[in-house]
Amino acid sequence: EISQIVCVKNGKWSSPELLSFCDAYSYMEPFISYDGKRLYFASDRPKNDSIKSKGDFDIWFVERKNSHTAWSKPINAGSKVNSVNNEFYPTLSIKNNLYFTMDAASGLGKDDIYYCHWDGKEYAEPVLLSTSINSEGYEFNAFVSKEETFLLYTKYNAKDGLGSGDLYISYRKEGEWTPATNMR
Repeated sequence: EISQIVCVKNGKWSSPELLSFCDAYSYMEPFISYDGKRLYFASDRPKNDSIKSKGDFDIWFVERKNSHTAWSKPINAGSKVNSVNNEFYPTLSIKNNLYFTMDAASGLGKDDIYYCHWDGKEYAEPVLLSTSINSEGYEFNAFVSKEETFLLYTKYNAKDGLGSGDLYISYRKEGEWTPATNMR
């Protein structure tokens, strides 16, 4: 089973259209940059067009000059962002700092939220967010606010949870994330 990304035209509801770069691989969890020129997503497409078998899930993006031009071919976010692990759920700040979920042995749990700083040319290595956000459980589906003042995300089977997956919020104060609280 594969996932695809579709678009509905502005101004009125129309039939969904499959985006031009979607093919036999999965494309999911899209997030468009604030300037509308990059669309980030997770995909299991191979890193190289000469390979035909699926890869692990990585963060990819497509680019365009403006809203009236076509999207580029998919571009892998690179080895500083992506690893041999699965990366999912990209979300960006206005400064293009990237937050995402990675399933890595170096994390605190099964899925954890990481951050990559954008210096205007490339992303820095991923940094595991603190225990104010991450735990031994599952943290995923993050959304960072435009100015990086708060982070919303899902925690799975948390001790203070109301069900299997609950929304949590953490605020950034003086450069640090506050302990997350359940949004009940």
